[in-house]
Amino acid sequence: MADLSQISSRRICGRWSGRSRAEHMACEVIGHPCCIGVHGQCVITTREHCDFVKGYFHEEASLCSQVSCLDDVCGMLPFMRRRRPDQLYRAWTSLFVHAGLLHLAATLALQWLFMRDLEKMAGPVRIAVIYLGSGVAGNMASAIFEPYRAEVGPAGSHFGLLACLIVEVIGAWPLLRHPKRAILKLVGIAIALFLLGLLPWIDNFAHVFGFVFGFLLAYALLPFITFGPYERRRKIALVWVCMVSAGGMLCALVALFYAAPAYECAACAYFTCLPFAPDMCASQDVRVRQLDGV
Repeated sequence: MADLSQISSRRICGRWSGRSRAEHMACEVIGHPCCIGVHGQCVITTREHCDFVKGYFHEEASLCSQVSCLDDVCGMLPFMRRRRPDQLYRAWTSLFVHAGLLHLAATLALQWLFMRDLEKMAGPVRIAVIYLGSGVAGNMASAIFEPYRAEVGPAGSHFGLLACLIVEVIGAWPLLRHPKRAILKLVGIAIALFLLGLLPWIDNFAHVFGFVFGFLLAYALLPFITFGPYERRRKIALVWVCMVSAGGMLCALVALFYAAPAYECAACAYFTCLPFAPDMCASQDVRVRQLDGV
């Protein structure tokens, strides 16, 4: 009778040859790379275990160096540099993604209240440029200063529309009956929303950068009224200054995103969330624990 070790090895790896020992053993490899978590951690494991931890199983590969786990996590277009999340187009596509029906309803309500009248006044092309530009600038700032936070929605675009309303009041100042009342009302709303951004899961970086970028674009793109040649020249000079400033701000954000992202900015977290209570801001990042064997 064969010993237990020979019987075990024949059951796992080999095929019976009819003799006391196997002449040929053909082992089946059941461990393959499995990509786990939002950071793209790769481990060699079985399909059952990979499905249990909700990972991406690569049956065609044998080593982790043969797969790109970040591509599995993020999807869509591939990365320019492997293992580096440099998909800049997500600063635009995330404007159209919402965190549930309540978030979508709030977005539609703000667009119905503010954006509809602005489109009638300045035209859909100008408002679309301000809306999308403010949202992209806000999302890029969030990606630079808070890279581990998952965010969706056009928060920066909404603050760009708010800045557009303020610019409209400033531009039509001589024509309004109570311009100070109107500007104070809009500034008060902006300050209240900025303070609201200090609460968890509300991104103040998108708010501030979207507001500033929207303010510059609004001054550069909105139609204006002038009284006299001197004021006209001053307005034209201001338009060019705002346009160049907006372009420089966008170039600086792109450069920071690719060249020197502020991933280790510890003080930046207090700008978007103040810990009024213990552990109030501790659960915002999408950092995952690297567990052994997972």
